[in-house]
Amino acid sequence: MACAHELFGLARLISAGLASLAGIFNPAMPRQDLRESWLMLSPCAETVSFDGAWTLSLREDGAATLNSDRHGQRLQGRWEPVDATARAYRVDVLTFGGDLVVVPTGAGCLLGSGTLKNIDVRHSWFSREKRDGGDLVVSVSHLMAK
Repeated sequence: MACAHELFGLARLISAGLASLAGIFNPAMPRQDLRESWLMLSPCAETVSFDGAWTLSLREDGAATLNSDRHGQRLQGRWEPVDATARAYRVDVLTFGGDLVVVPTGAGCLLGSGTLKNIDVRHSWFSREKRDGGDLVVSVSHLMAK
């Protein structure tokens, strides 16, 4: 009898896994929402981690790729909007996942880990554009007034 219950439990886990892979539990985002979100997110399509070891590439179709030449890894995932008014997006890749906010900067773009009022810089992603040796300056005062 115990064996039957274990097999039933295993069958439920397998069916839930297959349903998740098929997108039943995670329905596809409407294309319009994705397209509108991409307009805000596209300046941050290519970013690098705080330590420079990882790059995060986002594509218009909702795909996300995390790559590290230093660690010899390439991971695939997805991004989706969380809150358009707060410029918040969720990036889910196998070993990395979290909510990020888009912060325009004078030197490009910052995908900040946290909220516009409280960003953890060490877990954020920075524009890959080369800077001319100056410091990275972030100003969000115009965003807070809204």
